Amino acid sequence: MLIKILRNRGLVWFSLLTLITFLCVYYYVINPNKTNLALPCLFKLLTGLNCTGCGGQRAFHFLLHGEFLQASRYNILIYFLPFLLYALFASIQMYIFNSKKYVIKFIFSNEIGILILVFLIIFTVSRNIPYEPFIYLAPPK
Repeated sequence: MLIKILRNRGLVWFSLLTLITFLCVYYYVINPNKTNLALPCLFKLLTGLNCTGCGGQRAFHFLLHGEFLQASRYNILIYFLPFLLYALFASIQMYIFNSKKYVIKFIFSNEIGILILVFLIIFTVSRNIPYEPFIYLAPPK
């Protein structure tokens, strides 16, 4: 039953577009710096350290308001959001709709996947080092 619903392209794209629109409107209106309506980072709550995505909600809010420098101060990885959205789009096309058109264009080697994972680990560790220049990777308090 769920597979049949997921195969309905119109329903999937409408749901995804509705979710993205809701998130954009929500983070445009809600300033996570001034309200407690943002989702808390579970990694930070448990460890006290910044994760790869810490500051992402605030960065997205500032990005929507055109404050690009302020957005990069909270999380520089916010500028990779278009690539993440494309990866989501291509994954839905490949794995839900079985579209072979995206398989050739989207596949990358295991080495690139490992390289991205190593970069994210180094970024996460670096933003938790309390000395210059690493303090500039952590979101402002």
